[in-house]
Amino acid sequence: MKFSPLSILIRGIAWPALAMAALTSQQAWAVFSCSVTATSTGVLYVTPASQDSQGVATLTCTRDSGDATTLTYRLKADGGLNVTGTQRRVRLDATTNYLRYSLTRAAACGNASNWYAPATGTTNVVTGTLNFGAALSQSVNVSYCLRTRGGQGGNPAAPTAGVYTDIINITGQFPNNDGGAITPPASITYSVGVNNQCVLNSFPTQMVFNYTSFSPTPQVVAQSFNLRCSNTLPWTASVSPAAATVLGLNYTIAVSPAGTTSGTGVNQAVTLTGTMPAGQAGTCNTGTCTGTQAHTVTITY
Repeated sequence: MKFSPLSILIRGIAWPALAMAALTSQQAWAVFSCSVTATSTGVLYVTPASQDSQGVATLTCTRDSGDATTLTYRLKADGGLNVTGTQRRVRLDATTNYLRYSLTRAAACGNASNWYAPATGTTNVVTGTLNFGAALSQSVNVSYCLRTRGGQGGNPAAPTAGVYTDIINITGQFPNNDGGAITPPASITYSVGVNNQCVLNSFPTQMVFNYTSFSPTPQVVAQSFNLRCSNTLPWTASVSPAAATVLGLNYTIAVSPAGTTSGTGVNQAVTLTGTMPAGQAGTCNTGTCTGTQAHTVTITY
C-alpha cells in the first residue's frame, strides 16, 4: 500500500486589481463564500456483523461586514463512484467485486436518515442556518455514519480478499433554495478491508518547515494518521526518502512506531516526525524562498 503525501508546500496567490463600479444607494452585493471539507474513513469486513465508522463534514462560510448575519444552507452527498440506482458500493480495484454500504447524515447509522443529493428540494439532505452574529466567518459540523454489513444486505459471506474503496462527494448549497450557489465538492474516501488487510482511517497531509537561516534550534514538525489492521496481523511503516535536502537545508523524517507492530483490529496511530537541524544557512538569497520534496509512506503487512 503506497501513497505520496505532499510536503513542505507553500503557495502564494496573486489577486488581479479590480475596478470597482460606484453603487447607488439601492444596490448591494452579497459576498458570502462557502466551502466544505470532510474526513475519510475505513473499516475491516467482519462476517456477520455490521461495521460502522463515523466522520465529519464541515461547512465554512464567510461574509462581508455589510452582509446579513444569517445564511441558510443545504449539504448534499452524491451516490459515490460505484453507485447503482440508489445503492452505494465499494469496489475492489478495477474488478466486478463490490460490497454494498449505506451513508447516513448522523453519527449513528440508520436508514431513516439516508444522505443523498437531489437536484431540487431538500429530501434526504442536511439543512440549517448559520448565525454569524458580529463574526465574519462561521462553520457547522455534520456527523455522518458509513455502514457495511458483513454477509448481509446482499453482501457475500466470504468476498474476494483485498481493499474495496469508493469516493463520495459532499457539496454545500447556499442559501437553502434550488437556485443557491454550489460549493466545490469535498471528497470522502471510504475503504473496506477484507480478510488480512490494513486500511487507512485518516491520511497524511502536508508537512511544512518554516525555517530561518542559522536557526539556533532544530525545527521539528510532526503529524499522525490512523491505520487499522486485522487483529494480530504484523505490519510495518516506512518513509522514503528518509532524509532529503531542499533549498540547501537538510532534514529527516522518522516513522513511529519503528519496526514491526501487531494489528489490533482498531485504529493505531502512525506518526511522522520531520527534523531540520539547527545552524543551517540554506541557499535562499531573497527574503523568502519555497521548495518541495515528495515522500512516500509504505505500509507493509
